[in-house]
Amino acid sequence: MASLAHDIERVDLNLAGGKQDQYAATFGGLNFMEFYGDRVIVNPLRIKQETKAEIEASLVLYFTGVSRESANIIKEQSANVVKGEGDSLAALHRVKEEAVRMKEAVLKADFNAFAASMRDAWESKKRMAKNISNPMIDELYRVAVNAGAKGGKVSGAGGGGFMMFFVDPVDRPHLMRTLRANTELNGSVLNCTFTDLGAQSWRKSK
Repeated sequence: MASLAHDIERVDLNLAGGKQDQYAATFGGLNFMEFYGDRVIVNPLRIKQETKAEIEASLVLYFTGVSRESANIIKEQSANVVKGEGDSLAALHRVKEEAVRMKEAVLKADFNAFAASMRDAWESKKRMAKNISNPMIDELYRVAVNAGAKGGKVSGAGGGGFMMFFVDPVDRPHLMRTLRANTELNGSVLNCTFTDLGAQSWRKSK
C-alpha cells in the first residue's frame, strides 16, 4: 500500500518528495524507518505504554492556517543538494543524525533529549532551503517558546501547514491557551494522539 501510494505521487504525478509520509501513514505506530533505494525497513519502536502516554501528553499540534505547495520547497532542497551547496548538504546530514538521536531518546524515555533533538533538527532543517521557515513561522515559534514549549518544528516540507511543539504536560494547557488567544496568529490548536493502526483497506463483499 505504501509503495503504491509513493508511485502514484512520485512517479505518476511527478510530485517531488520522499517516502516517509506514505510509510508512516500505512504502518501507524512509532517507527524508525530506514530507506535504501527501493528497499524500506520499518522498525517498530518497543516502548513502554507510559512513555508513549508521556510523549502524547507533551505534544501540541498547531495548524498555521496556511497551505503550501510542498513539492516546490522539496525541489529547492533537492536542487541545493545537487548543486553541492555546503550548508544545505550539511544540514541534511544533521537532520538524518537527529532521527537516530531522537530514536534513542524515545527508547530511553529521555524527554529532555527528545526536546533538544527536536530543537536541533528544526535549526538544521531551516538551513536546507530558504522557504522552509518565514516570519509567520518564526513568530509562532517565539510565542510558543515564551509560553513554555521546549522545542518545536514544522511538519513536512515547511512554509506552512502544521507545527508541532513539545512541552511539559504541566505547561501544556497554558501553551494551548496562549496560542489560541494570540489574535496575530490565524491558526488553530489541535490535540495529538498516536494510532497503532495505519491505513487499512478491504475488499467490498458482493
